[in-house]
Amino acid sequence: MPGCITHYIFAKDCFDKLENDNLKNILSKNINIFLIGSCGPNFFEYCNNVPNIFSKNLANISNLIHNKNINLFFEEMINYSINNPYIKCIFNQDNFTDISISYFCGFLSHYILDRSVHPYIFYLQLNLKNQYKLKSNTSLHKSIETHIDSLLLYKLKYSIPTDFIKDININLSNNEMLMLCDMYNFLLKYVFNKNISYNDICKSLSTFKKTQIKLVYSSSIYSKLYLFIKNLLCKTGYIENKTYSNHTHCVNDLLNEKKSTWIDPFSKEEYNKSLIDIYYDSEHLYLEIVNIFYQYIQNNKKMMDIINKIENKSYITNQNFNTIYNINL
Repeated sequence: MPGCITHYIFAKDCFDKLENDNLKNILSKNINIFLIGSCGPNFFEYCNNVPNIFSKNLANISNLIHNKNINLFFEEMINYSINNPYIKCIFNQDNFTDISISYFCGFLSHYILDRSVHPYIFYLQLNLKNQYKLKSNTSLHKSIETHIDSLLLYKLKYSIPTDFIKDININLSNNEMLMLCDMYNFLLKYVFNKNISYNDICKSLSTFKKTQIKLVYSSSIYSKLYLFIKNLLCKTGYIENKTYSNHTHCVNDLLNEKKSTWIDPFSKEEYNKSLIDIYYDSEHLYLEIVNIFYQYIQNNKKMMDIINKIENKSYITNQNFNTIYNINL
């Protein structure tokens, strides 16, 4: 994944460029759940996982969503958001639909950016492996992502993480949390045959937000201790706690501003796009799909019009999720 900050600014940029005033009005009234959606399923990765003590592997949920049953997951998320007769009984119908639509639109931004940027990040990881031999693959991947977070934030918004993090500390209403928990409870059971409680989801979200704040203020003693413990407990994801500093340039040209040729490790195609180019291409794709989604809500498009744009493409490889690669990532 690109880091949390990159997903957040991407979602806000996509929101600003929406031309559909009706959809933009819905999202503006539910902006918090839209922005939480931009984090995708990544919040599960920050949940503690101590083998032989806790039987649940909540962190693996994010991996499942990123890599399996892509079309089905999106189709059922849309069905839940638009055609759910049960939870609508709890909410005012319009209120529920607007909240669930807003989360879907945020989540879609996460997916589009992930699948577009990941091949480039994995290229960087493979290319820099010899230069950083002491780092594990996961550690190097996280280092690249969080460094890119800072670089893009400065490049696109002329800001630094310590100034920007206040906007990411988003609080959801009780109705928003209820919808989010119920949605994941349904999706994980239906798509992956996994059971998860509302408490698990609430705890994962809370831990995710807390960890993001500690990453930015990693120089403090409390943050260092917290992140050290999280690194011991989060077995499926390394937390790089030394990269959220005020990066404004990079000796390795992680943004590829020189337009050097790079090779997608999955498709094997050559590109010379910068990360900024990929970012803007992702915006165009997002706006195209979200427009089709809104037309579907208005009964002017069919579900398959959306699914045909998703194409079962993995968040990781931007290729069909069933394709197997012999790449040591």
